[in-house]
Amino acid sequence: MIAPATNIWNGLRFKVFADVNSRVLSKQGNMKSGDHPFTMNVGFDARHYLPIYRNIIWATRAAGDFSWGKQKMIYYLGGVDNWLMFGDNQKTNGTYRYFNPANIPDPNTNYAYQSLAVNMRGFLQNVANGNNALVINSEIRVPVFSSFINKPINNAFLRNFQIVQFIDLGTAWNGSYNKIERPNVSYGTTPVQIKVKAGGVGPFAGGYGFGARSTLLGYFLRFDAGWEMKGVFRGKPKFYFAMGLDF
Repeated sequence: MIAPATNIWNGLRFKVFADVNSRVLSKQGNMKSGDHPFTMNVGFDARHYLPIYRNIIWATRAAGDFSWGKQKMIYYLGGVDNWLMFGDNQKTNGTYRYFNPANIPDPNTNYAYQSLAVNMRGFLQNVANGNNALVINSEIRVPVFSSFINKPINNAFLRNFQIVQFIDLGTAWNGSYNKIERPNVSYGTTPVQIKVKAGGVGPFAGGYGFGARSTLLGYFLRFDAGWEMKGVFRGKPKFYFAMGLDF
């Protein structure tokens, strides 16, 4: 794999991983001696970058995480990686900016750790949760100035400025793999709570939109506007300001 420009790659890269964690103490509280709660987690992350024209590429990614054991990992689906959050999560009108607490995790499952399943633009964090998660991302990345100007560009902001069109699909669920289904977005709290099936495709919630990236003061910053996959640009987009390269 080669990198002809910042945030632009050509080729394939992937990783497969497995984690096993166990409590060191043999007895704690009501635990029986020799009872060691353990967490097992396996996953993959594969990314492919296809050149289209000069530095313009089509970047795709598929990632999955699966956890089991006496204590599990819980994955919160939604949002973006390294999301820069300004202000409190709850707004004055009662809605939320970053994390939706209405989707309550399964009370009958024992979780030991938590993580995010990203990118899933068009949604807040916790559009779905569970001990399993799958995410698929697609981006067309267009470095505007470096792709169409045939001379060196000294300014880092202009040289690395990119426009992006993206589509995200993702889901998270509890239990066995035949329980995968389209996530439901929960609004309100019990006893008055409404669940609405998220926009998407098949068992996946879906979002799409546009973004811009560039280098500012030595940091690579990302700005995205994402719509939930319910019609064409229907409703207000959700905005994401984040830091870091790639997905």
